[in-house]
Order: sequence, then structure tokens, then C-alpha cells
Amino acid sequence: MLVTDFDGTLADIGPDPARSAAVPEALDALRRLARLLRQVVVLSSRTSTELERLVPLSGVRLIGDSGLAPPTPDEKRALERFNGEAAKLMASVSGAWLEIKPASTTVHLRNAQITGEEAMALLRPLLKDTGLYGAQGRKVIEVHTAFAGKGTALTKLLDEVEPGGVIALGDDENDRSAFEVLSGSEMPHMCIGISSPEVRPDLFARCDLVLGSPRQATAFLQMLADWASASLETSRSG
Repeated sequence: MLVTDFDGTLADIGPDPARSAAVPEALDALRRLARLLRQVVVLSSRTSTELERLVPLSGVRLIGDSGLAPPTPDEKRALERFNGEAAKLMASVSGAWLEIKPASTTVHLRNAQITGEEAMALLRPLLKDTGLYGAQGRKVIEVHTAFAGKGTALTKLLDEVEPGGVIALGDDENDRSAFEVLSGSEMPHMCIGISSPEVRPDLFARCDLVLGSPRQATAFLQMLADWASASLETSRSG
């Protein structure tokens, strides 16, 4: 099974998320891998609707909103309170904006004149009051219910699919829990990080390989597709 993030992994990150697009060769590699592997999954903090537009591939499973479960009524109220009060707090920060999703909220800071640390300082009392969890990413703050995220989603995937092995790719703080889950697994696995100056180096402490860009990640996926195809041909001829 292959599990990959989208932004910063399959696509370069730019100032406008709406204009992001996957490296074309990466999509081609995923298309090939979907025919060769037990399951290919794109696990992203993007909404499912966005992923359908960005990864229009048959056979590739798309899991949006970091795989978060629908919020309970109490969690929904907490998110709604956060969204309303955070919008007021961030209104004075030019370039900052909130992206409200079904089970989470992303505070976008890429075009803002404020650091992630400064934004967290503003939001921390509100996070505490609402009981929500906030984590800094690449010029964003991801907010959702505590004890949830990509690690939880990956654990569910492993139980559901029961793969013989897993490769996971990611580039940002919300991929950390997935790396931790997989690196602690006894099944054959490979964690691959895509580095950038915007993340702490210790994010990749559990990774087996660290690449430098989505282009390098694409080259890896192409190589993986070539290997899987050759292995299938060998098994058929044998």
C-alpha cells in the first residue's frame, strides 16, 4: 500500500492553494501504481472535494481532511466557536485567512506578516478554552479535535486493508503522527519525508529516506512504478 500527502509532496506549495497542481508525472506514476499495488491512497488535509479535482484518477483512494471523523455535536460546537472567535482575532492580521472544513480549520499564514509562533500565541488561549488541538505546519496552523489526525487515519487504514507492506510520503507537521505509527509497525514499511526550510528537521526522525522536493518525490514514485511493473512481469513469467 502507498499512502501519500498532496501539498508539498505531489505538488509544490505556492501563495494560493487554489492554484496548486500536482506534478503531472506524479499523477502518471500514481495511475500506474493503482494498477500494481493493493491500494494507493492520497491522505491530505485538503477537503475531499478538492482532492477529487486535484487527483482525478480512477483507482486511487482519496481521503480528505486528514481522515478526521465527522465531529460530534460537542466538537462541532467547539469548532464553530473557534472559527467565529479566531476570525475576529486574525482580522487585524493582513493576509491571514481561515479555511473551514467539515472536521477541522486551517489558519493560512503564507501571505501574512506574522510568524507561526506569533499566530499560535494569539490562538493558544482560544484553543485551550475550546479543547481543540492546534499544530503549526508550513505557514499554516491546523486545528482539529485532540488525539486525531493522519496517524489515527493511517491506523484505521492498516486495520482495514491489512497490507503486506506500506510506503508513506509526507512533508509537513501533520504527517508526523503517520510517520510515528508506521515506524512503530512490525510490517515492512518505508517512511519518506520531503524536506523544506519551513519544517523542523526532527519531523523526519522516523523517516527511512528524505527527499528534497516534490520533483524528487515524483522521481521516486516513477521508480517505484517501474519496479512494481517489472516485479509483476517476473512473477507472471516465472
